[in-house]
Amino acid sequence: MHERSGHSDLPQWKEVERLAALQKFDIIDTAPEVEFDNIAKLAAQICKTPIACISFLDEHRQRFKARIGLDLTETPRENSVCNHAILQPGPFVVPDLSHDPRFKDRVRIEGEPDLSFYAGVPLRTKDGLPLGMLCVLDHVVRPEGLTEQQGEALTTLAQAVMCQLELKLSSKTAAESEEFTRRLLASSDDCIKVFDLKGRLRFMSQGGMRAMEVEDIRAIEGRHWTDIWSSIASEDTNAAVEAVKSGGIGRFQGPCATMTGAQKWWDVVVTPIMGQDSIPQGFLCISRDITEFRATEERLRRSERRLRTLVDAMPASMSSPQIVWFSSPEGDFAYCNDVWHEYTGLRSEDGPAGSWTSVIDPLHRERILGMWQNALSKGTSFEIEMPLRRALDGMYRWFIVRGQPLKNEQGRIEQWFGIAMDIHERKQSEQALRKSEERLQLALKAAHMIAWEFNPQSGATTRSENSLALLGIRPGVDRTFMTGIHPDDHQKVEDFLREIQLDGASSIECRYVLPSGETRWLRARGEQAGSDRIVGVTFDISEQKEAEQEIWRSANHDALTGLPNRTLFQHRLDAALDHARQSGTSVSLLLIDLDDFKDINDTLGHDAGDALLQETARRLSTMVRGCDTVARIGGDEFAVLVVDPLKLENATRLGSLIAEMLRQPFVYQKRTLISRVSIGIAAYPDHDGNPAELVKDSDIAMYQAKSQGRNRVITYSPEMRNVIEQRVSLGRDMREAISNDEIVPFYQPKICLTTGEIIGLEALARWQHPTEGILTPGYFGAVFEDHDIAASIGKQLITQVAADVRSWLDRDLLFGRVALNLSPAEFSQTAIVDNLLRTLDRLRVPADIFEVEVTETVLLGRNSDNVSSALAEFRRQGIQVALDDFGTGYASLTHLKQFPVDHIKIDRSFVRDLEQDSDDEAIVAAVISLGKSLQLQVTAEGVETHGQARRLRELGCDHAQGFLYAKPMAASQVPDLVSRWNAMLVRPRSDKTANLLSR
Repeated sequence: MHERSGHSDLPQWKEVERLAALQKFDIIDTAPEVEFDNIAKLAAQICKTPIACISFLDEHRQRFKARIGLDLTETPRENSVCNHAILQPGPFVVPDLSHDPRFKDRVRIEGEPDLSFYAGVPLRTKDGLPLGMLCVLDHVVRPEGLTEQQGEALTTLAQAVMCQLELKLSSKTAAESEEFTRRLLASSDDCIKVFDLKGRLRFMSQGGMRAMEVEDIRAIEGRHWTDIWSSIASEDTNAAVEAVKSGGIGRFQGPCATMTGAQKWWDVVVTPIMGQDSIPQGFLCISRDITEFRATEERLRRSERRLRTLVDAMPASMSSPQIVWFSSPEGDFAYCNDVWHEYTGLRSEDGPAGSWTSVIDPLHRERILGMWQNALSKGTSFEIEMPLRRALDGMYRWFIVRGQPLKNEQGRIEQWFGIAMDIHERKQSEQALRKSEERLQLALKAAHMIAWEFNPQSGATTRSENSLALLGIRPGVDRTFMTGIHPDDHQKVEDFLREIQLDGASSIECRYVLPSGETRWLRARGEQAGSDRIVGVTFDISEQKEAEQEIWRSANHDALTGLPNRTLFQHRLDAALDHARQSGTSVSLLLIDLDDFKDINDTLGHDAGDALLQETARRLSTMVRGCDTVARIGGDEFAVLVVDPLKLENATRLGSLIAEMLRQPFVYQKRTLISRVSIGIAAYPDHDGNPAELVKDSDIAMYQAKSQGRNRVITYSPEMRNVIEQRVSLGRDMREAISNDEIVPFYQPKICLTTGEIIGLEALARWQHPTEGILTPGYFGAVFEDHDIAASIGKQLITQVAADVRSWLDRDLLFGRVALNLSPAEFSQTAIVDNLLRTLDRLRVPADIFEVEVTETVLLGRNSDNVSSALAEFRRQGIQVALDDFGTGYASLTHLKQFPVDHIKIDRSFVRDLEQDSDDEAIVAAVISLGKSLQLQVTAEGVETHGQARRLRELGCDHAQGFLYAKPMAASQVPDLVSRWNAMLVRPRSDKTANLLSR
C-alpha cells in the first residue's frame, strides 16, 4: 500500500486500485485530444515554461496524453519524476532536478530534453487515487519555483483534466445506457399493469391497452386480476401473486384472450410496489406477448405503432438517470427511487417525501408549488418543469416532472405515478427562444430558428413567420427553397434533400447570402414526414462558426506573435510533404533561433523580449509567399516552411536574406537592439521525407550553426547527424565511465626554468577505457558541453586528486602546487568553492597546496559575476588562480584587470615555433614582460625541445611544462619521478619545501 508520509489524514491507496481506476477511464494509449492539449498549453503559458504535459502512469510506463514542447510519447515509469510526484499529497515542485538527491541518478532517455525544473499536480480521482500528473518543466533552474497564483492555477487545471476524464466516462456510460434502452424499447411489446394488494387493476399502460384490445380503461379498471386473467389462472399464477404480496417476485406463462377474444400467449412477471415502510402497496405486472405466429402484416404494423406509442410515452432522452415516484392523492411522496436520493442528497431513511420542496430553486418555488397543487386538483395527467438543486455541486438543473393519476373503480385517485427527467440543456435553449419554442414546440431548439415544410413533388416551401427577420424571405408558401443559398453550396443542399428521402432524416450546414449581401452560416435539420412532405428547422450558426474559428485559431496560433504554433506548423509540414511526394515537388524547412534572446530578456526585461519576438515575426512574415508558412515553435525559435517551386538552393539563399534582415537594428524604448540568428536548413527530397526526421535534420543543422560560433546559416548534411549520434553515444559511454570510476587524474610536472626544480603538477583528466586503454580529452572532450557530465567529471577528479595529494604528503614528497582545471559547468554550481573545500577538509589536505586553472571560455560566460566571486574566494582560502591558454582568447588584458589572477600560462601554439618564428617569439616576450609588470608567474606550455627551454629562460619565463620534462603520468608514477628528479638536482631543500614535507 502506498502511504503519504506525514499526511495520515489523507486516504491511503493500493497500486492495484490505482491501476484499476486508470483502466476504467480507458485513457492510456489514446490519441491526442484538443481538450487536453489546450489544458497543457494553458499550464505552460501560466507557469511560463517551455514544456508542459499531461501524463498517466500505468504499471511500467509514463504515457503522455498531451504535451507541449516535448517530442516523447512515453518514458519508462521508474525513470520519470512523475513516478515520485504521484505519491505526494499535492503540488510537487523541484527547483533543480540535478541537485535534488531524489533525482540526481535519474537517467535521461534518448530524445528527452535537458530538464532542470519540474512542477506538477497529481491527477486524482474522487477516491484520491492518483492516475498521473499535470506538470510543467523548464530547461533552466527555477529556485523560486512557482508563484502562489501559478500553483493555484496548476491545481485548478489538474482538476479540469479530471473533469474531462469524468465527463468522457459519463458520456460513454450514458451512451451505452441510451443504446441499451433504445434496443430494449425497440424489441419490447409489453403490457404494463398496476394492481393493488387486493388484486384490483389500477393502471394499464397505453401499450397494454392496445395489446389487450381495451378501448377504455374504465371498462376494466377495478376488476380483479383473476377476472382479467381467467383463462390463465393456475397454481403458478396464484403462487406468483402470493409471492408478490410477501415482497417477492413472481412469474408465470399461459394463454389469455384479449377483450375481442383473440388468443395470445403471455410471459408475465409480477413485482411488488414497495411503500415507505418497505411493505408491498401493490404489484406491477409486466406481460410480454410471446406468440410466435404473426397473423398478418397489419398486426405487425399495429405492434410497431404500439412500440412507437410506448417510446413516445417514455422520456425523450435516456442520457441521464430518471427519477421515478409515487405519491398520495394529496401529492405527498410515498416512494422515490435511489436516483432521487443520490441527486438531491436527501436521506432515504427520512422517507421519500422528506423536505423535497427545499431543493426547488427559491426564485421559482412559490410559482411551481402553485402549479403542483393546481395539477393535483385537476386530477389529470400533467407535466411541470422545475429547477432542482443537485447535491454534488449545489447547481440548479431543470427537470420535467410528469404525473399520471391511478384511479379506483369509482374514479377517485388512489395515488399518483410519475417520473422526472433532467432537461437542463434543452431548457437553456428553450429559455433563449421561448416565443419561437412555444409556437413551434419541439421543432425550434435554438436562437433565431425558423420552421419550414418542403414538398419534393411540387417544390413548394412553407416557412414560419420569422423567416423574414432571419433570411429576408417573406413567410408563406413559395417555390424558392434554394433562393439565397450560396452558389457553392447548391449541390450540398440538393444532396441534403435527397438524403432525407432515402434515409428519413438528415442535417446540413451551408452558407446563405442575405438580400443585403451579407453571408451567414445556417444549420438545417429535416425529416421525412410523408411521401410529399419534408419538415425541418433552420437556424443561424454564424456566431458558433466564428467561435469555432476563434477556438481553432487559439489552439493553432501563438498568442504573442499571431503566427501558427507548433501544432499547426506540424499539420502543414505533414500536408506539404504528402503533396510533395505525390506531385514530385520539394519542401524546405528553415529553423531559426535567436542567439541573443536570453541576454535581452535578462538585461531589458521580458517586455523587451516580447517586443523582439513580435518584430521578428513581422519581418519573417514579410519575406515569404502566401503559400509558405512562418511559425513560432518555441520560446525564441521560429520555423519557415517553403514549398514548391522553390528548392533547397532557393531556401539557402532565403536563409541568408532572413539572417541579414533580422540583423537590421530594432529600436525598443529608445534603445537600439541588433538580433543575430542561427539558421538550420533541411529539405525534401534532398534529405528526409519523414516529418519528424526532416525537423531533426534542420535542428541538427541549426545546432551546427550554433556550435560554429552562431550568427550563421548551415544546410544539413548526413555527416552532421553522424557527429550528433557520436556525441550522444559518447555521452552515454561517459556516464557509464563515471559510474565505474574510469575517469582518473594524470599528472604533468611544471619545472622552474631557473633552478630546474619541480615546482608543481597539473592534474589532467584521463579515461581508463576498458578496451581502448588510456584516452585523453582529445577523444572525449566534446562531453564537456554537457554541464551535468562535466560537473560529475570535475567532482570525481577533485576527490581523486585530493586523495593522491594526501598520500604524497604522508610520504613527505616534494611536489609543489597541484593545479586543477575547472570547466564552465563547475562554475555554474553556486557552491563550487564550498564543495572543493569540504573535499579537502575531509581528506585533511591544505588548500594552499592547490591552484585552479581557468580558460577565457569560463570568464566570457554569462555568469561571469559568479566566476569572479568564486575566484576571489579561492584566493582568500590560499588557492592561487591561473589563466590557461593565455593569448588565444578575447580581451585577455581586460580579464587580467577584472579577475583575480596569480599565474598566466602561455599557450603551446606560441611555444611550438618559438625558435623559428620571430612573431611567436615577440608574442612570448610580450606576455612574459606583461607578467613581470603585473607581478604574475608565467608558465610556458608545450615545451618539447632544449632550444625552446633555453630561449624561454633567456626571455625571463618562470616555469615550463611539456614533453621535454615528462608526459602526463598516473598518480602511482609521481613519487618515483619526484624522487629521481630531486636526487638528480642534488641541492638542499628550501624552507618552503621543508614546510610542505612537515605537513
